[in-house]
Amino acid sequence: MSGVLFQSVELSYGRHQIYHDLSFSLEDGQIGAIYGPSRTGKSSVLLLASGHLLPTKGDVRIDGQKPDKKRVGLGPITDLSPLFDTLTVEEHLLFQARLHHVRKAKDRVQELLREYQLEDVRKYRVKDVPHLEQFRTGLATALVHRPPLVLIDEPERGLTNDEWEIAYEDLRKLSDGGSTVLLTTVLQQVADRCDLVAALPNGEVWRP
Repeated sequence: MSGVLFQSVELSYGRHQIYHDLSFSLEDGQIGAIYGPSRTGKSSVLLLASGHLLPTKGDVRIDGQKPDKKRVGLGPITDLSPLFDTLTVEEHLLFQARLHHVRKAKDRVQELLREYQLEDVRKYRVKDVPHLEQFRTGLATALVHRPPLVLIDEPERGLTNDEWEIAYEDLRKLSDGGSTVLLTTVLQQVADRCDLVAALPNGEVWRP
């Protein structure tokens, strides 16, 4: 199948079991939410989907294949792999483009700066730009190599309600264009606007 498939996934660290039977499927062009309180393994789901982690048991498939870091765009993860605060927005995107061996990396960065209205802050260090622009920098980071699957950690963090509406429209535009988006959130109102919700720690799945 196309999209994302988690089938009876178990993840453990030593004797500590994070989850034991996580199963859900997300079709191409949909937005899925991994919803739950802090420290329930939400970010680990993104790392499983990107291939940075392997499940203890079960199976993870992206478009019917094992996760491939080249086909997945992983945005910054809070407290694990944040944006490089001391780089400018433009430097950060260029670094990621070169890391992914993007052809004409500078042109791709300019395209993303225009698309996400980051041109005015391109020379600002990441830590000095407002929260909405930080979100958009993180999203552009995930998209720099044009992956079909985009993984975003708590996109609502630090945003006002009005800013979240803008961020949501950015994500929905991606899904409407055929990209698949998987995000984590601690807020039910964010999860309820997605096409599928997988709740942790119990693994309950529903479609709002």
